[in-house]
Amino acid sequence: MPGSNAELFLEYLDNTFGKEDQILSEQAEDGGPKIAMFVYRECPEPGMVTGVTFGLSHRAHPDWKFGRPEMVISMESESLDWPSAALGLTAYFAGKKRFCYGDVFTVDGTLTSETEMDGVLIFAQSLLDPEAATVQLRDYRATLYQYYPIHSAEIPIYEKLGLEGFWNHPEFGMYDPKRKPIKE
Repeated sequence: MPGSNAELFLEYLDNTFGKEDQILSEQAEDGGPKIAMFVYRECPEPGMVTGVTFGLSHRAHPDWKFGRPEMVISMESESLDWPSAALGLTAYFAGKKRFCYGDVFTVDGTLTSETEMDGVLIFAQSLLDPEAATVQLRDYRATLYQYYPIHSAEIPIYEKLGLEGFWNHPEFGMYDPKRKPIKE
């Protein structure tokens, strides 16, 4: 297979999301590989911003059975603070957390200045058909997982309802940065 993992992933991103508007990067907190964030404005719709990481999947984890994750965030916002926050979370927790469906990460303060949410829930990406969310690289398969911002006050509700119940709750607006906390 020609090309490096990075070249193959960039080709995948170009074919899937188009040309990025900006690329951010941050060194992993534990000194591991640098994490890049490819930012797409007006994607998947006008008034939205989407970011996709590359670098998390350079690592291996025993819980990653069917592919190694790369993270997506997509919000009804034009603020680049969302991809920047997702990049920061990924760089900080890489090597410390699993990055598997159902995992929750929280921060001190809020994720961005336009929200009261202070955490993220990891689940399946919601932008692409499932088969389009995986790319075969030279050494492994990378699969897109998605960050969904949440309020840390919702964690007990999430634990009670479970991933599916929380995900399907009528008050869970997955792209809404101003979403109020879910009330049981």
